Amino acid sequence: MSAAAATGPGRRSRRALFVVHKTYPLAEPRVRRLAEAAAMAGWRVDVVALRAPGEARLAWLGGVRVLRPRRQVARAFTLLALLREYGAFWVAVLVHCVKASRYDVVYVANPPDFLVFAAASQRWRGSRIVLDVHDLMTDLFALRSGFADTSVAARVLHRLERASLRYADTLMTVHAPYARELAQRTGRTDAVAVVMNSPDPRFFARDEAVHAGPPVFLFHGSIFARSGVLDLVEAFALARAEIPEAQLWIAGDGDARSQVTDAVQRLELGDVTWLSTGMVPLEEVGRLVARATFGVAPSHSNVHNDKALSGKLLEYVALGVPAICADLPTRKRHFPDDEVLYFAPGSVEELSSKMVWAWRHPDEMQARAAKALRHYKQAYSWPAQLKTFLNVLGDHDGERTATEAGEHAAAQAGEQTVAQAGEQTVAEPEEMR
Repeated sequence: MSAAAATGPGRRSRRALFVVHKTYPLAEPRVRRLAEAAAMAGWRVDVVALRAPGEARLAWLGGVRVLRPRRQVARAFTLLALLREYGAFWVAVLVHCVKASRYDVVYVANPPDFLVFAAASQRWRGSRIVLDVHDLMTDLFALRSGFADTSVAARVLHRLERASLRYADTLMTVHAPYARELAQRTGRTDAVAVVMNSPDPRFFARDEAVHAGPPVFLFHGSIFARSGVLDLVEAFALARAEIPEAQLWIAGDGDARSQVTDAVQRLELGDVTWLSTGMVPLEEVGRLVARATFGVAPSHSNVHNDKALSGKLLEYVALGVPAICADLPTRKRHFPDDEVLYFAPGSVEELSSKMVWAWRHPDEMQARAAKALRHYKQAYSWPAQLKTFLNVLGDHDGERTATEAGEHAAAQAGEQTVAQAGEQTVAEPEEMR
């Protein structure tokens, strides 16, 4: 749907700026999904993001103009290094907001929350500021840095978080438990909008075909120690005693990548393990998930993961792939025991035994997956999330444009759209070709 069609004759195209301190589109599928949805609903969308090696400073992707003023640097862990990196990006966003014509809405993805203040000049000109809380900033930094909650740094971050949350005109987040937490942290009485990380049907279309071949256990996403990927490799090695023909696919990138590679070599799993060469575009992730026998979400229990809802779990469920998942509170609140096979987080032995059980009980696993899919369609599917998001933007035709955008997305499902995703593709496992 064109912008002209969406806005009508003689009506000014609505303009939205999306700000994200990550590379775009590869590292932020949520922001990509929302930005492209806004563009399909008739908004003129700019994205300010980081630039990965080989990426252009200016690009048009999926109907969105992408500006990349700063190069991506190695992840910082100390407070000083983190503030230096965030501060440099904050200045780049500030400069853009001062120079650019007025946007109707400035959408800011956290972390960091304080990027909202870089859009002050836009707010003074009448823009609404929407802060999308992907993660609770203070919890995430405490996990990365190890600072005690009573430390000076922690107290500064808490105050900065609260000020940022109160400065935004509208708060938005990824699930209802986060929304309740944000209301408590800010004291705001206005509702926090919930737009879940439900997968976009353009890229996550169900594959009804029956695939012959060995069973495949899949992990996709960020490869950090807290993601539990090393536990999965160890558990897979144990499970192979019962399932020698099984394969392990790992799609993603992150700080623990070299540790994963070392573990695969040490456990002599190289001939049955596929590890992507980097982050994988959404189009290819959808194809991988659709071909997996089981999807695994093995995150550790900690102050961040206990409150988070895994996006990969939503993607497994949406595509009808049986899921094996670490038993963490927010996940079980959304999908109970009869929909997902849970194991004790951090337990390699229990994860291995659950993998073997899943392989031996395919009918029971398919029944769980079918029930989870019905639940997902009723409560969490993308069309409902899209309608909420367009209403957050202030699109008073949200229901109509959500329907049209959803129909457009459904029509594109299954099509090859790598050209829209960016300049990078990743070699697939042999079974995928």
